[in-house]
Amino acid sequence: MHPFVLAATLATAAALNVSPAERTQLTEELTAWTEAYGEAHLPEGVNPSDTDALLARLHASKAAITALQAAQPSATFHLGRFGLYTLEEFNAFIAKSFGKGPVLSKEVAEVSPAGVGAANGTVDWSATKCMNPVQDQGECSSAWVFSTTAAVEAAHCIATGTPIDVSEQDIVSCDRDLVDDGCKGGLEFTAIDWITKGGICLAKDYPYTSGVDGKNGQCQTTCTKQKLAIQSYKWAVGEPKMETTLQTQPLTVSVEAGNYAWMFYKGGVLTTCPGNEIDHTAVAVGYGSENGVNYFKIRNSWGVSWGEQGHIRLLRGVGDKGMCNVAEFPIYPVIKGTPAPTTVAPTTKPAC
Repeated sequence: MHPFVLAATLATAAALNVSPAERTQLTEELTAWTEAYGEAHLPEGVNPSDTDALLARLHASKAAITALQAAQPSATFHLGRFGLYTLEEFNAFIAKSFGKGPVLSKEVAEVSPAGVGAANGTVDWSATKCMNPVQDQGECSSAWVFSTTAAVEAAHCIATGTPIDVSEQDIVSCDRDLVDDGCKGGLEFTAIDWITKGGICLAKDYPYTSGVDGKNGQCQTTCTKQKLAIQSYKWAVGEPKMETTLQTQPLTVSVEAGNYAWMFYKGGVLTTCPGNEIDHTAVAVGYGSENGVNYFKIRNSWGVSWGEQGHIRLLRGVGDKGMCNVAEFPIYPVIKGTPAPTTVAPTTKPAC
């Protein structure tokens, strides 16, 4: 058993036998968490009136956070939106986001990650006009959709100089290429293909609703499809290729997120990632260095209350598949035509 899992398990068993003073503190922390996140962020099936069970969960989460903080001093952790989840429940939340791995593995069977990322300077697309605000996928396992839309929106904006906000719901409800199946998971490269072939509706014409009930919904065909300035997709496997690509545009990444580090992440640079199986998708939006620690900046789809305004930073320069497997399957939409002169990469050089 992983030490973090063991710590959480032991804490859960002991939580109801804590001292009165500890129970009072836990109760105050539970009240604060409920005020901040609400019952909507409780795991499915958990009774919000069962105080003892909620206190036990809180106690277990605090034990896991303490162990995390000791192991990863470059990052910070807290009782965020997943503060009352067990690790198993958190894994269930993200498990379907990635889709069917064998199809993806076959697609890049001849490509192997290589090299160690070490580019100087900073690239950060997150605050540019080509990146829309971070969104929350909600109860739908649609991380693959949100990573796709963020990447194609950025590519189109870089190509044309004009921002665009496309519909996630259009992909969730209507894209059935290969394994794509909305809230049941899918793959970014098939979604990019689907958009390239038939276009995609604007978000204002087909707003996202699957985050509420976790259902795909009926495909609507009344909105007008927009043709984007993209023509295909390419892989950017390995840290050096990721860095090179990020100098011109953001790209989608597949990561191993089903662990306590992602579950309780608040800020800083993640330097350890338990496990080695990809189970989630996100968007690489930049890279840089803080206090001598190199990192990739990753945009997530769990809302701005998670991490650093919806982002996480992963250690850069580890080679092979990268931290949390971030360099194993990066994909970017190929821009059609010449990028607009007003959308050059937001790059800064290191100080002399």
